[in-house]
Amino acid sequence: MYELKRDILYAGHRLRPGGNFRKTSVTIHSTANPMSTAENERKWLDNPANTRDAVWHYIAGEGVVIQSIPDVEEAWHCGRKTGNTKSVGIEMIESGDRRKVIETCAEFTADVLKKHGLSVKNIKKHFDWTGKNCPRILIDPQYIKNGMDWEYFMDRVWFFMIDGEPEKIKMIVNGEKVEAERILKYGYNFVKLRDLADILGYSVVSMGNMPVLTAKG
Repeated sequence: MYELKRDILYAGHRLRPGGNFRKTSVTIHSTANPMSTAENERKWLDNPANTRDAVWHYIAGEGVVIQSIPDVEEAWHCGRKTGNTKSVGIEMIESGDRRKVIETCAEFTADVLKKHGLSVKNIKKHFDWTGKNCPRILIDPQYIKNGMDWEYFMDRVWFFMIDGEPEKIKMIVNGEKVEAERILKYGYNFVKLRDLADILGYSVVSMGNMPVLTAKG
């Protein structure tokens, strides 16, 4: 669960170009600032010392999401006109409890996708637009913590997209009982790929946009 705060830049603000555009994707960023909070980042947008032409629709922190620009409007967040106008820009802070920040961002991203009639296939990294090392806390080994990388983030978005209640179950693997978390929906058992791989002794790696199971070690 997260709290959504709307702190919209006033009409005519130099960082609010306006417009009305149908959104076709969601773009994920991280702030590249390991010290700031979501509230700090929102205040920076109004700081006279801020001369950068960069802004986001939303920023996700620990259990909180702050909106600065309406979804339908343009936001200068990814360096490409198409992305700025047709993609919802979501920043993540790099400070605090990393797992909680990612969980907040993943849950909110799922809600934005549902709101605009999109799917997980419509999620982009800032990197996909310009090649920038962003969101670095999910794609750069130097900044990734405890295996919480892009694949981990996508797993969590997928989990929230299913929109069901998780429960613990017992599975029989090679004759042994193991515990896993599943969601039962539409008569199907949904289990996270990363969890299933761990149970079977595999690792999940990414090849392009495709998850691949590889033997550990």
